[in-house]
Amino acid sequence: MQYCALHNTKVSTPLGDKLERDLSVGTAWLVVLAAIARAEEPIHGYEIARQLAAEAPEGLSFKQGTLYPMLRTMESERLVRSTLVPSREGPARKCFTLTPEGRRVLGAWTETWRRTGRWVNRFLGGIDELR
Repeated sequence: MQYCALHNTKVSTPLGDKLERDLSVGTAWLVVLAAIARAEEPIHGYEIARQLAAEAPEGLSFKQGTLYPMLRTMESERLVRSTLVPSREGPARKCFTLTPEGRRVLGAWTETWRRTGRWVNRFLGGIDELR
């Protein structure tokens, strides 16, 4: 079930549910790869989750429980590489960096995101006048 945040209107259709799911997964992958890319050193999963939560727009959230399975999948797809980094507080932490393939995929997805945003914004530009 989707909701229009401005008007609290329910949008419940099979297509709406699928679109929300697909956009959520794709957007999550994009922002996780971007968070890893902008880190100056290998980054721990908890820090990725903290950054995503801190920078999320109001009303959006990122479920931390989905992060670690996503990182494992990204690693199996060779988009990220993990290393164990010693920790003063306890056991070594698994930290992540982008691989060259991860950088290539992030670049391609970023360009697609920007092109799609420009395209959608062109159509949304005239909506306010129609209300």
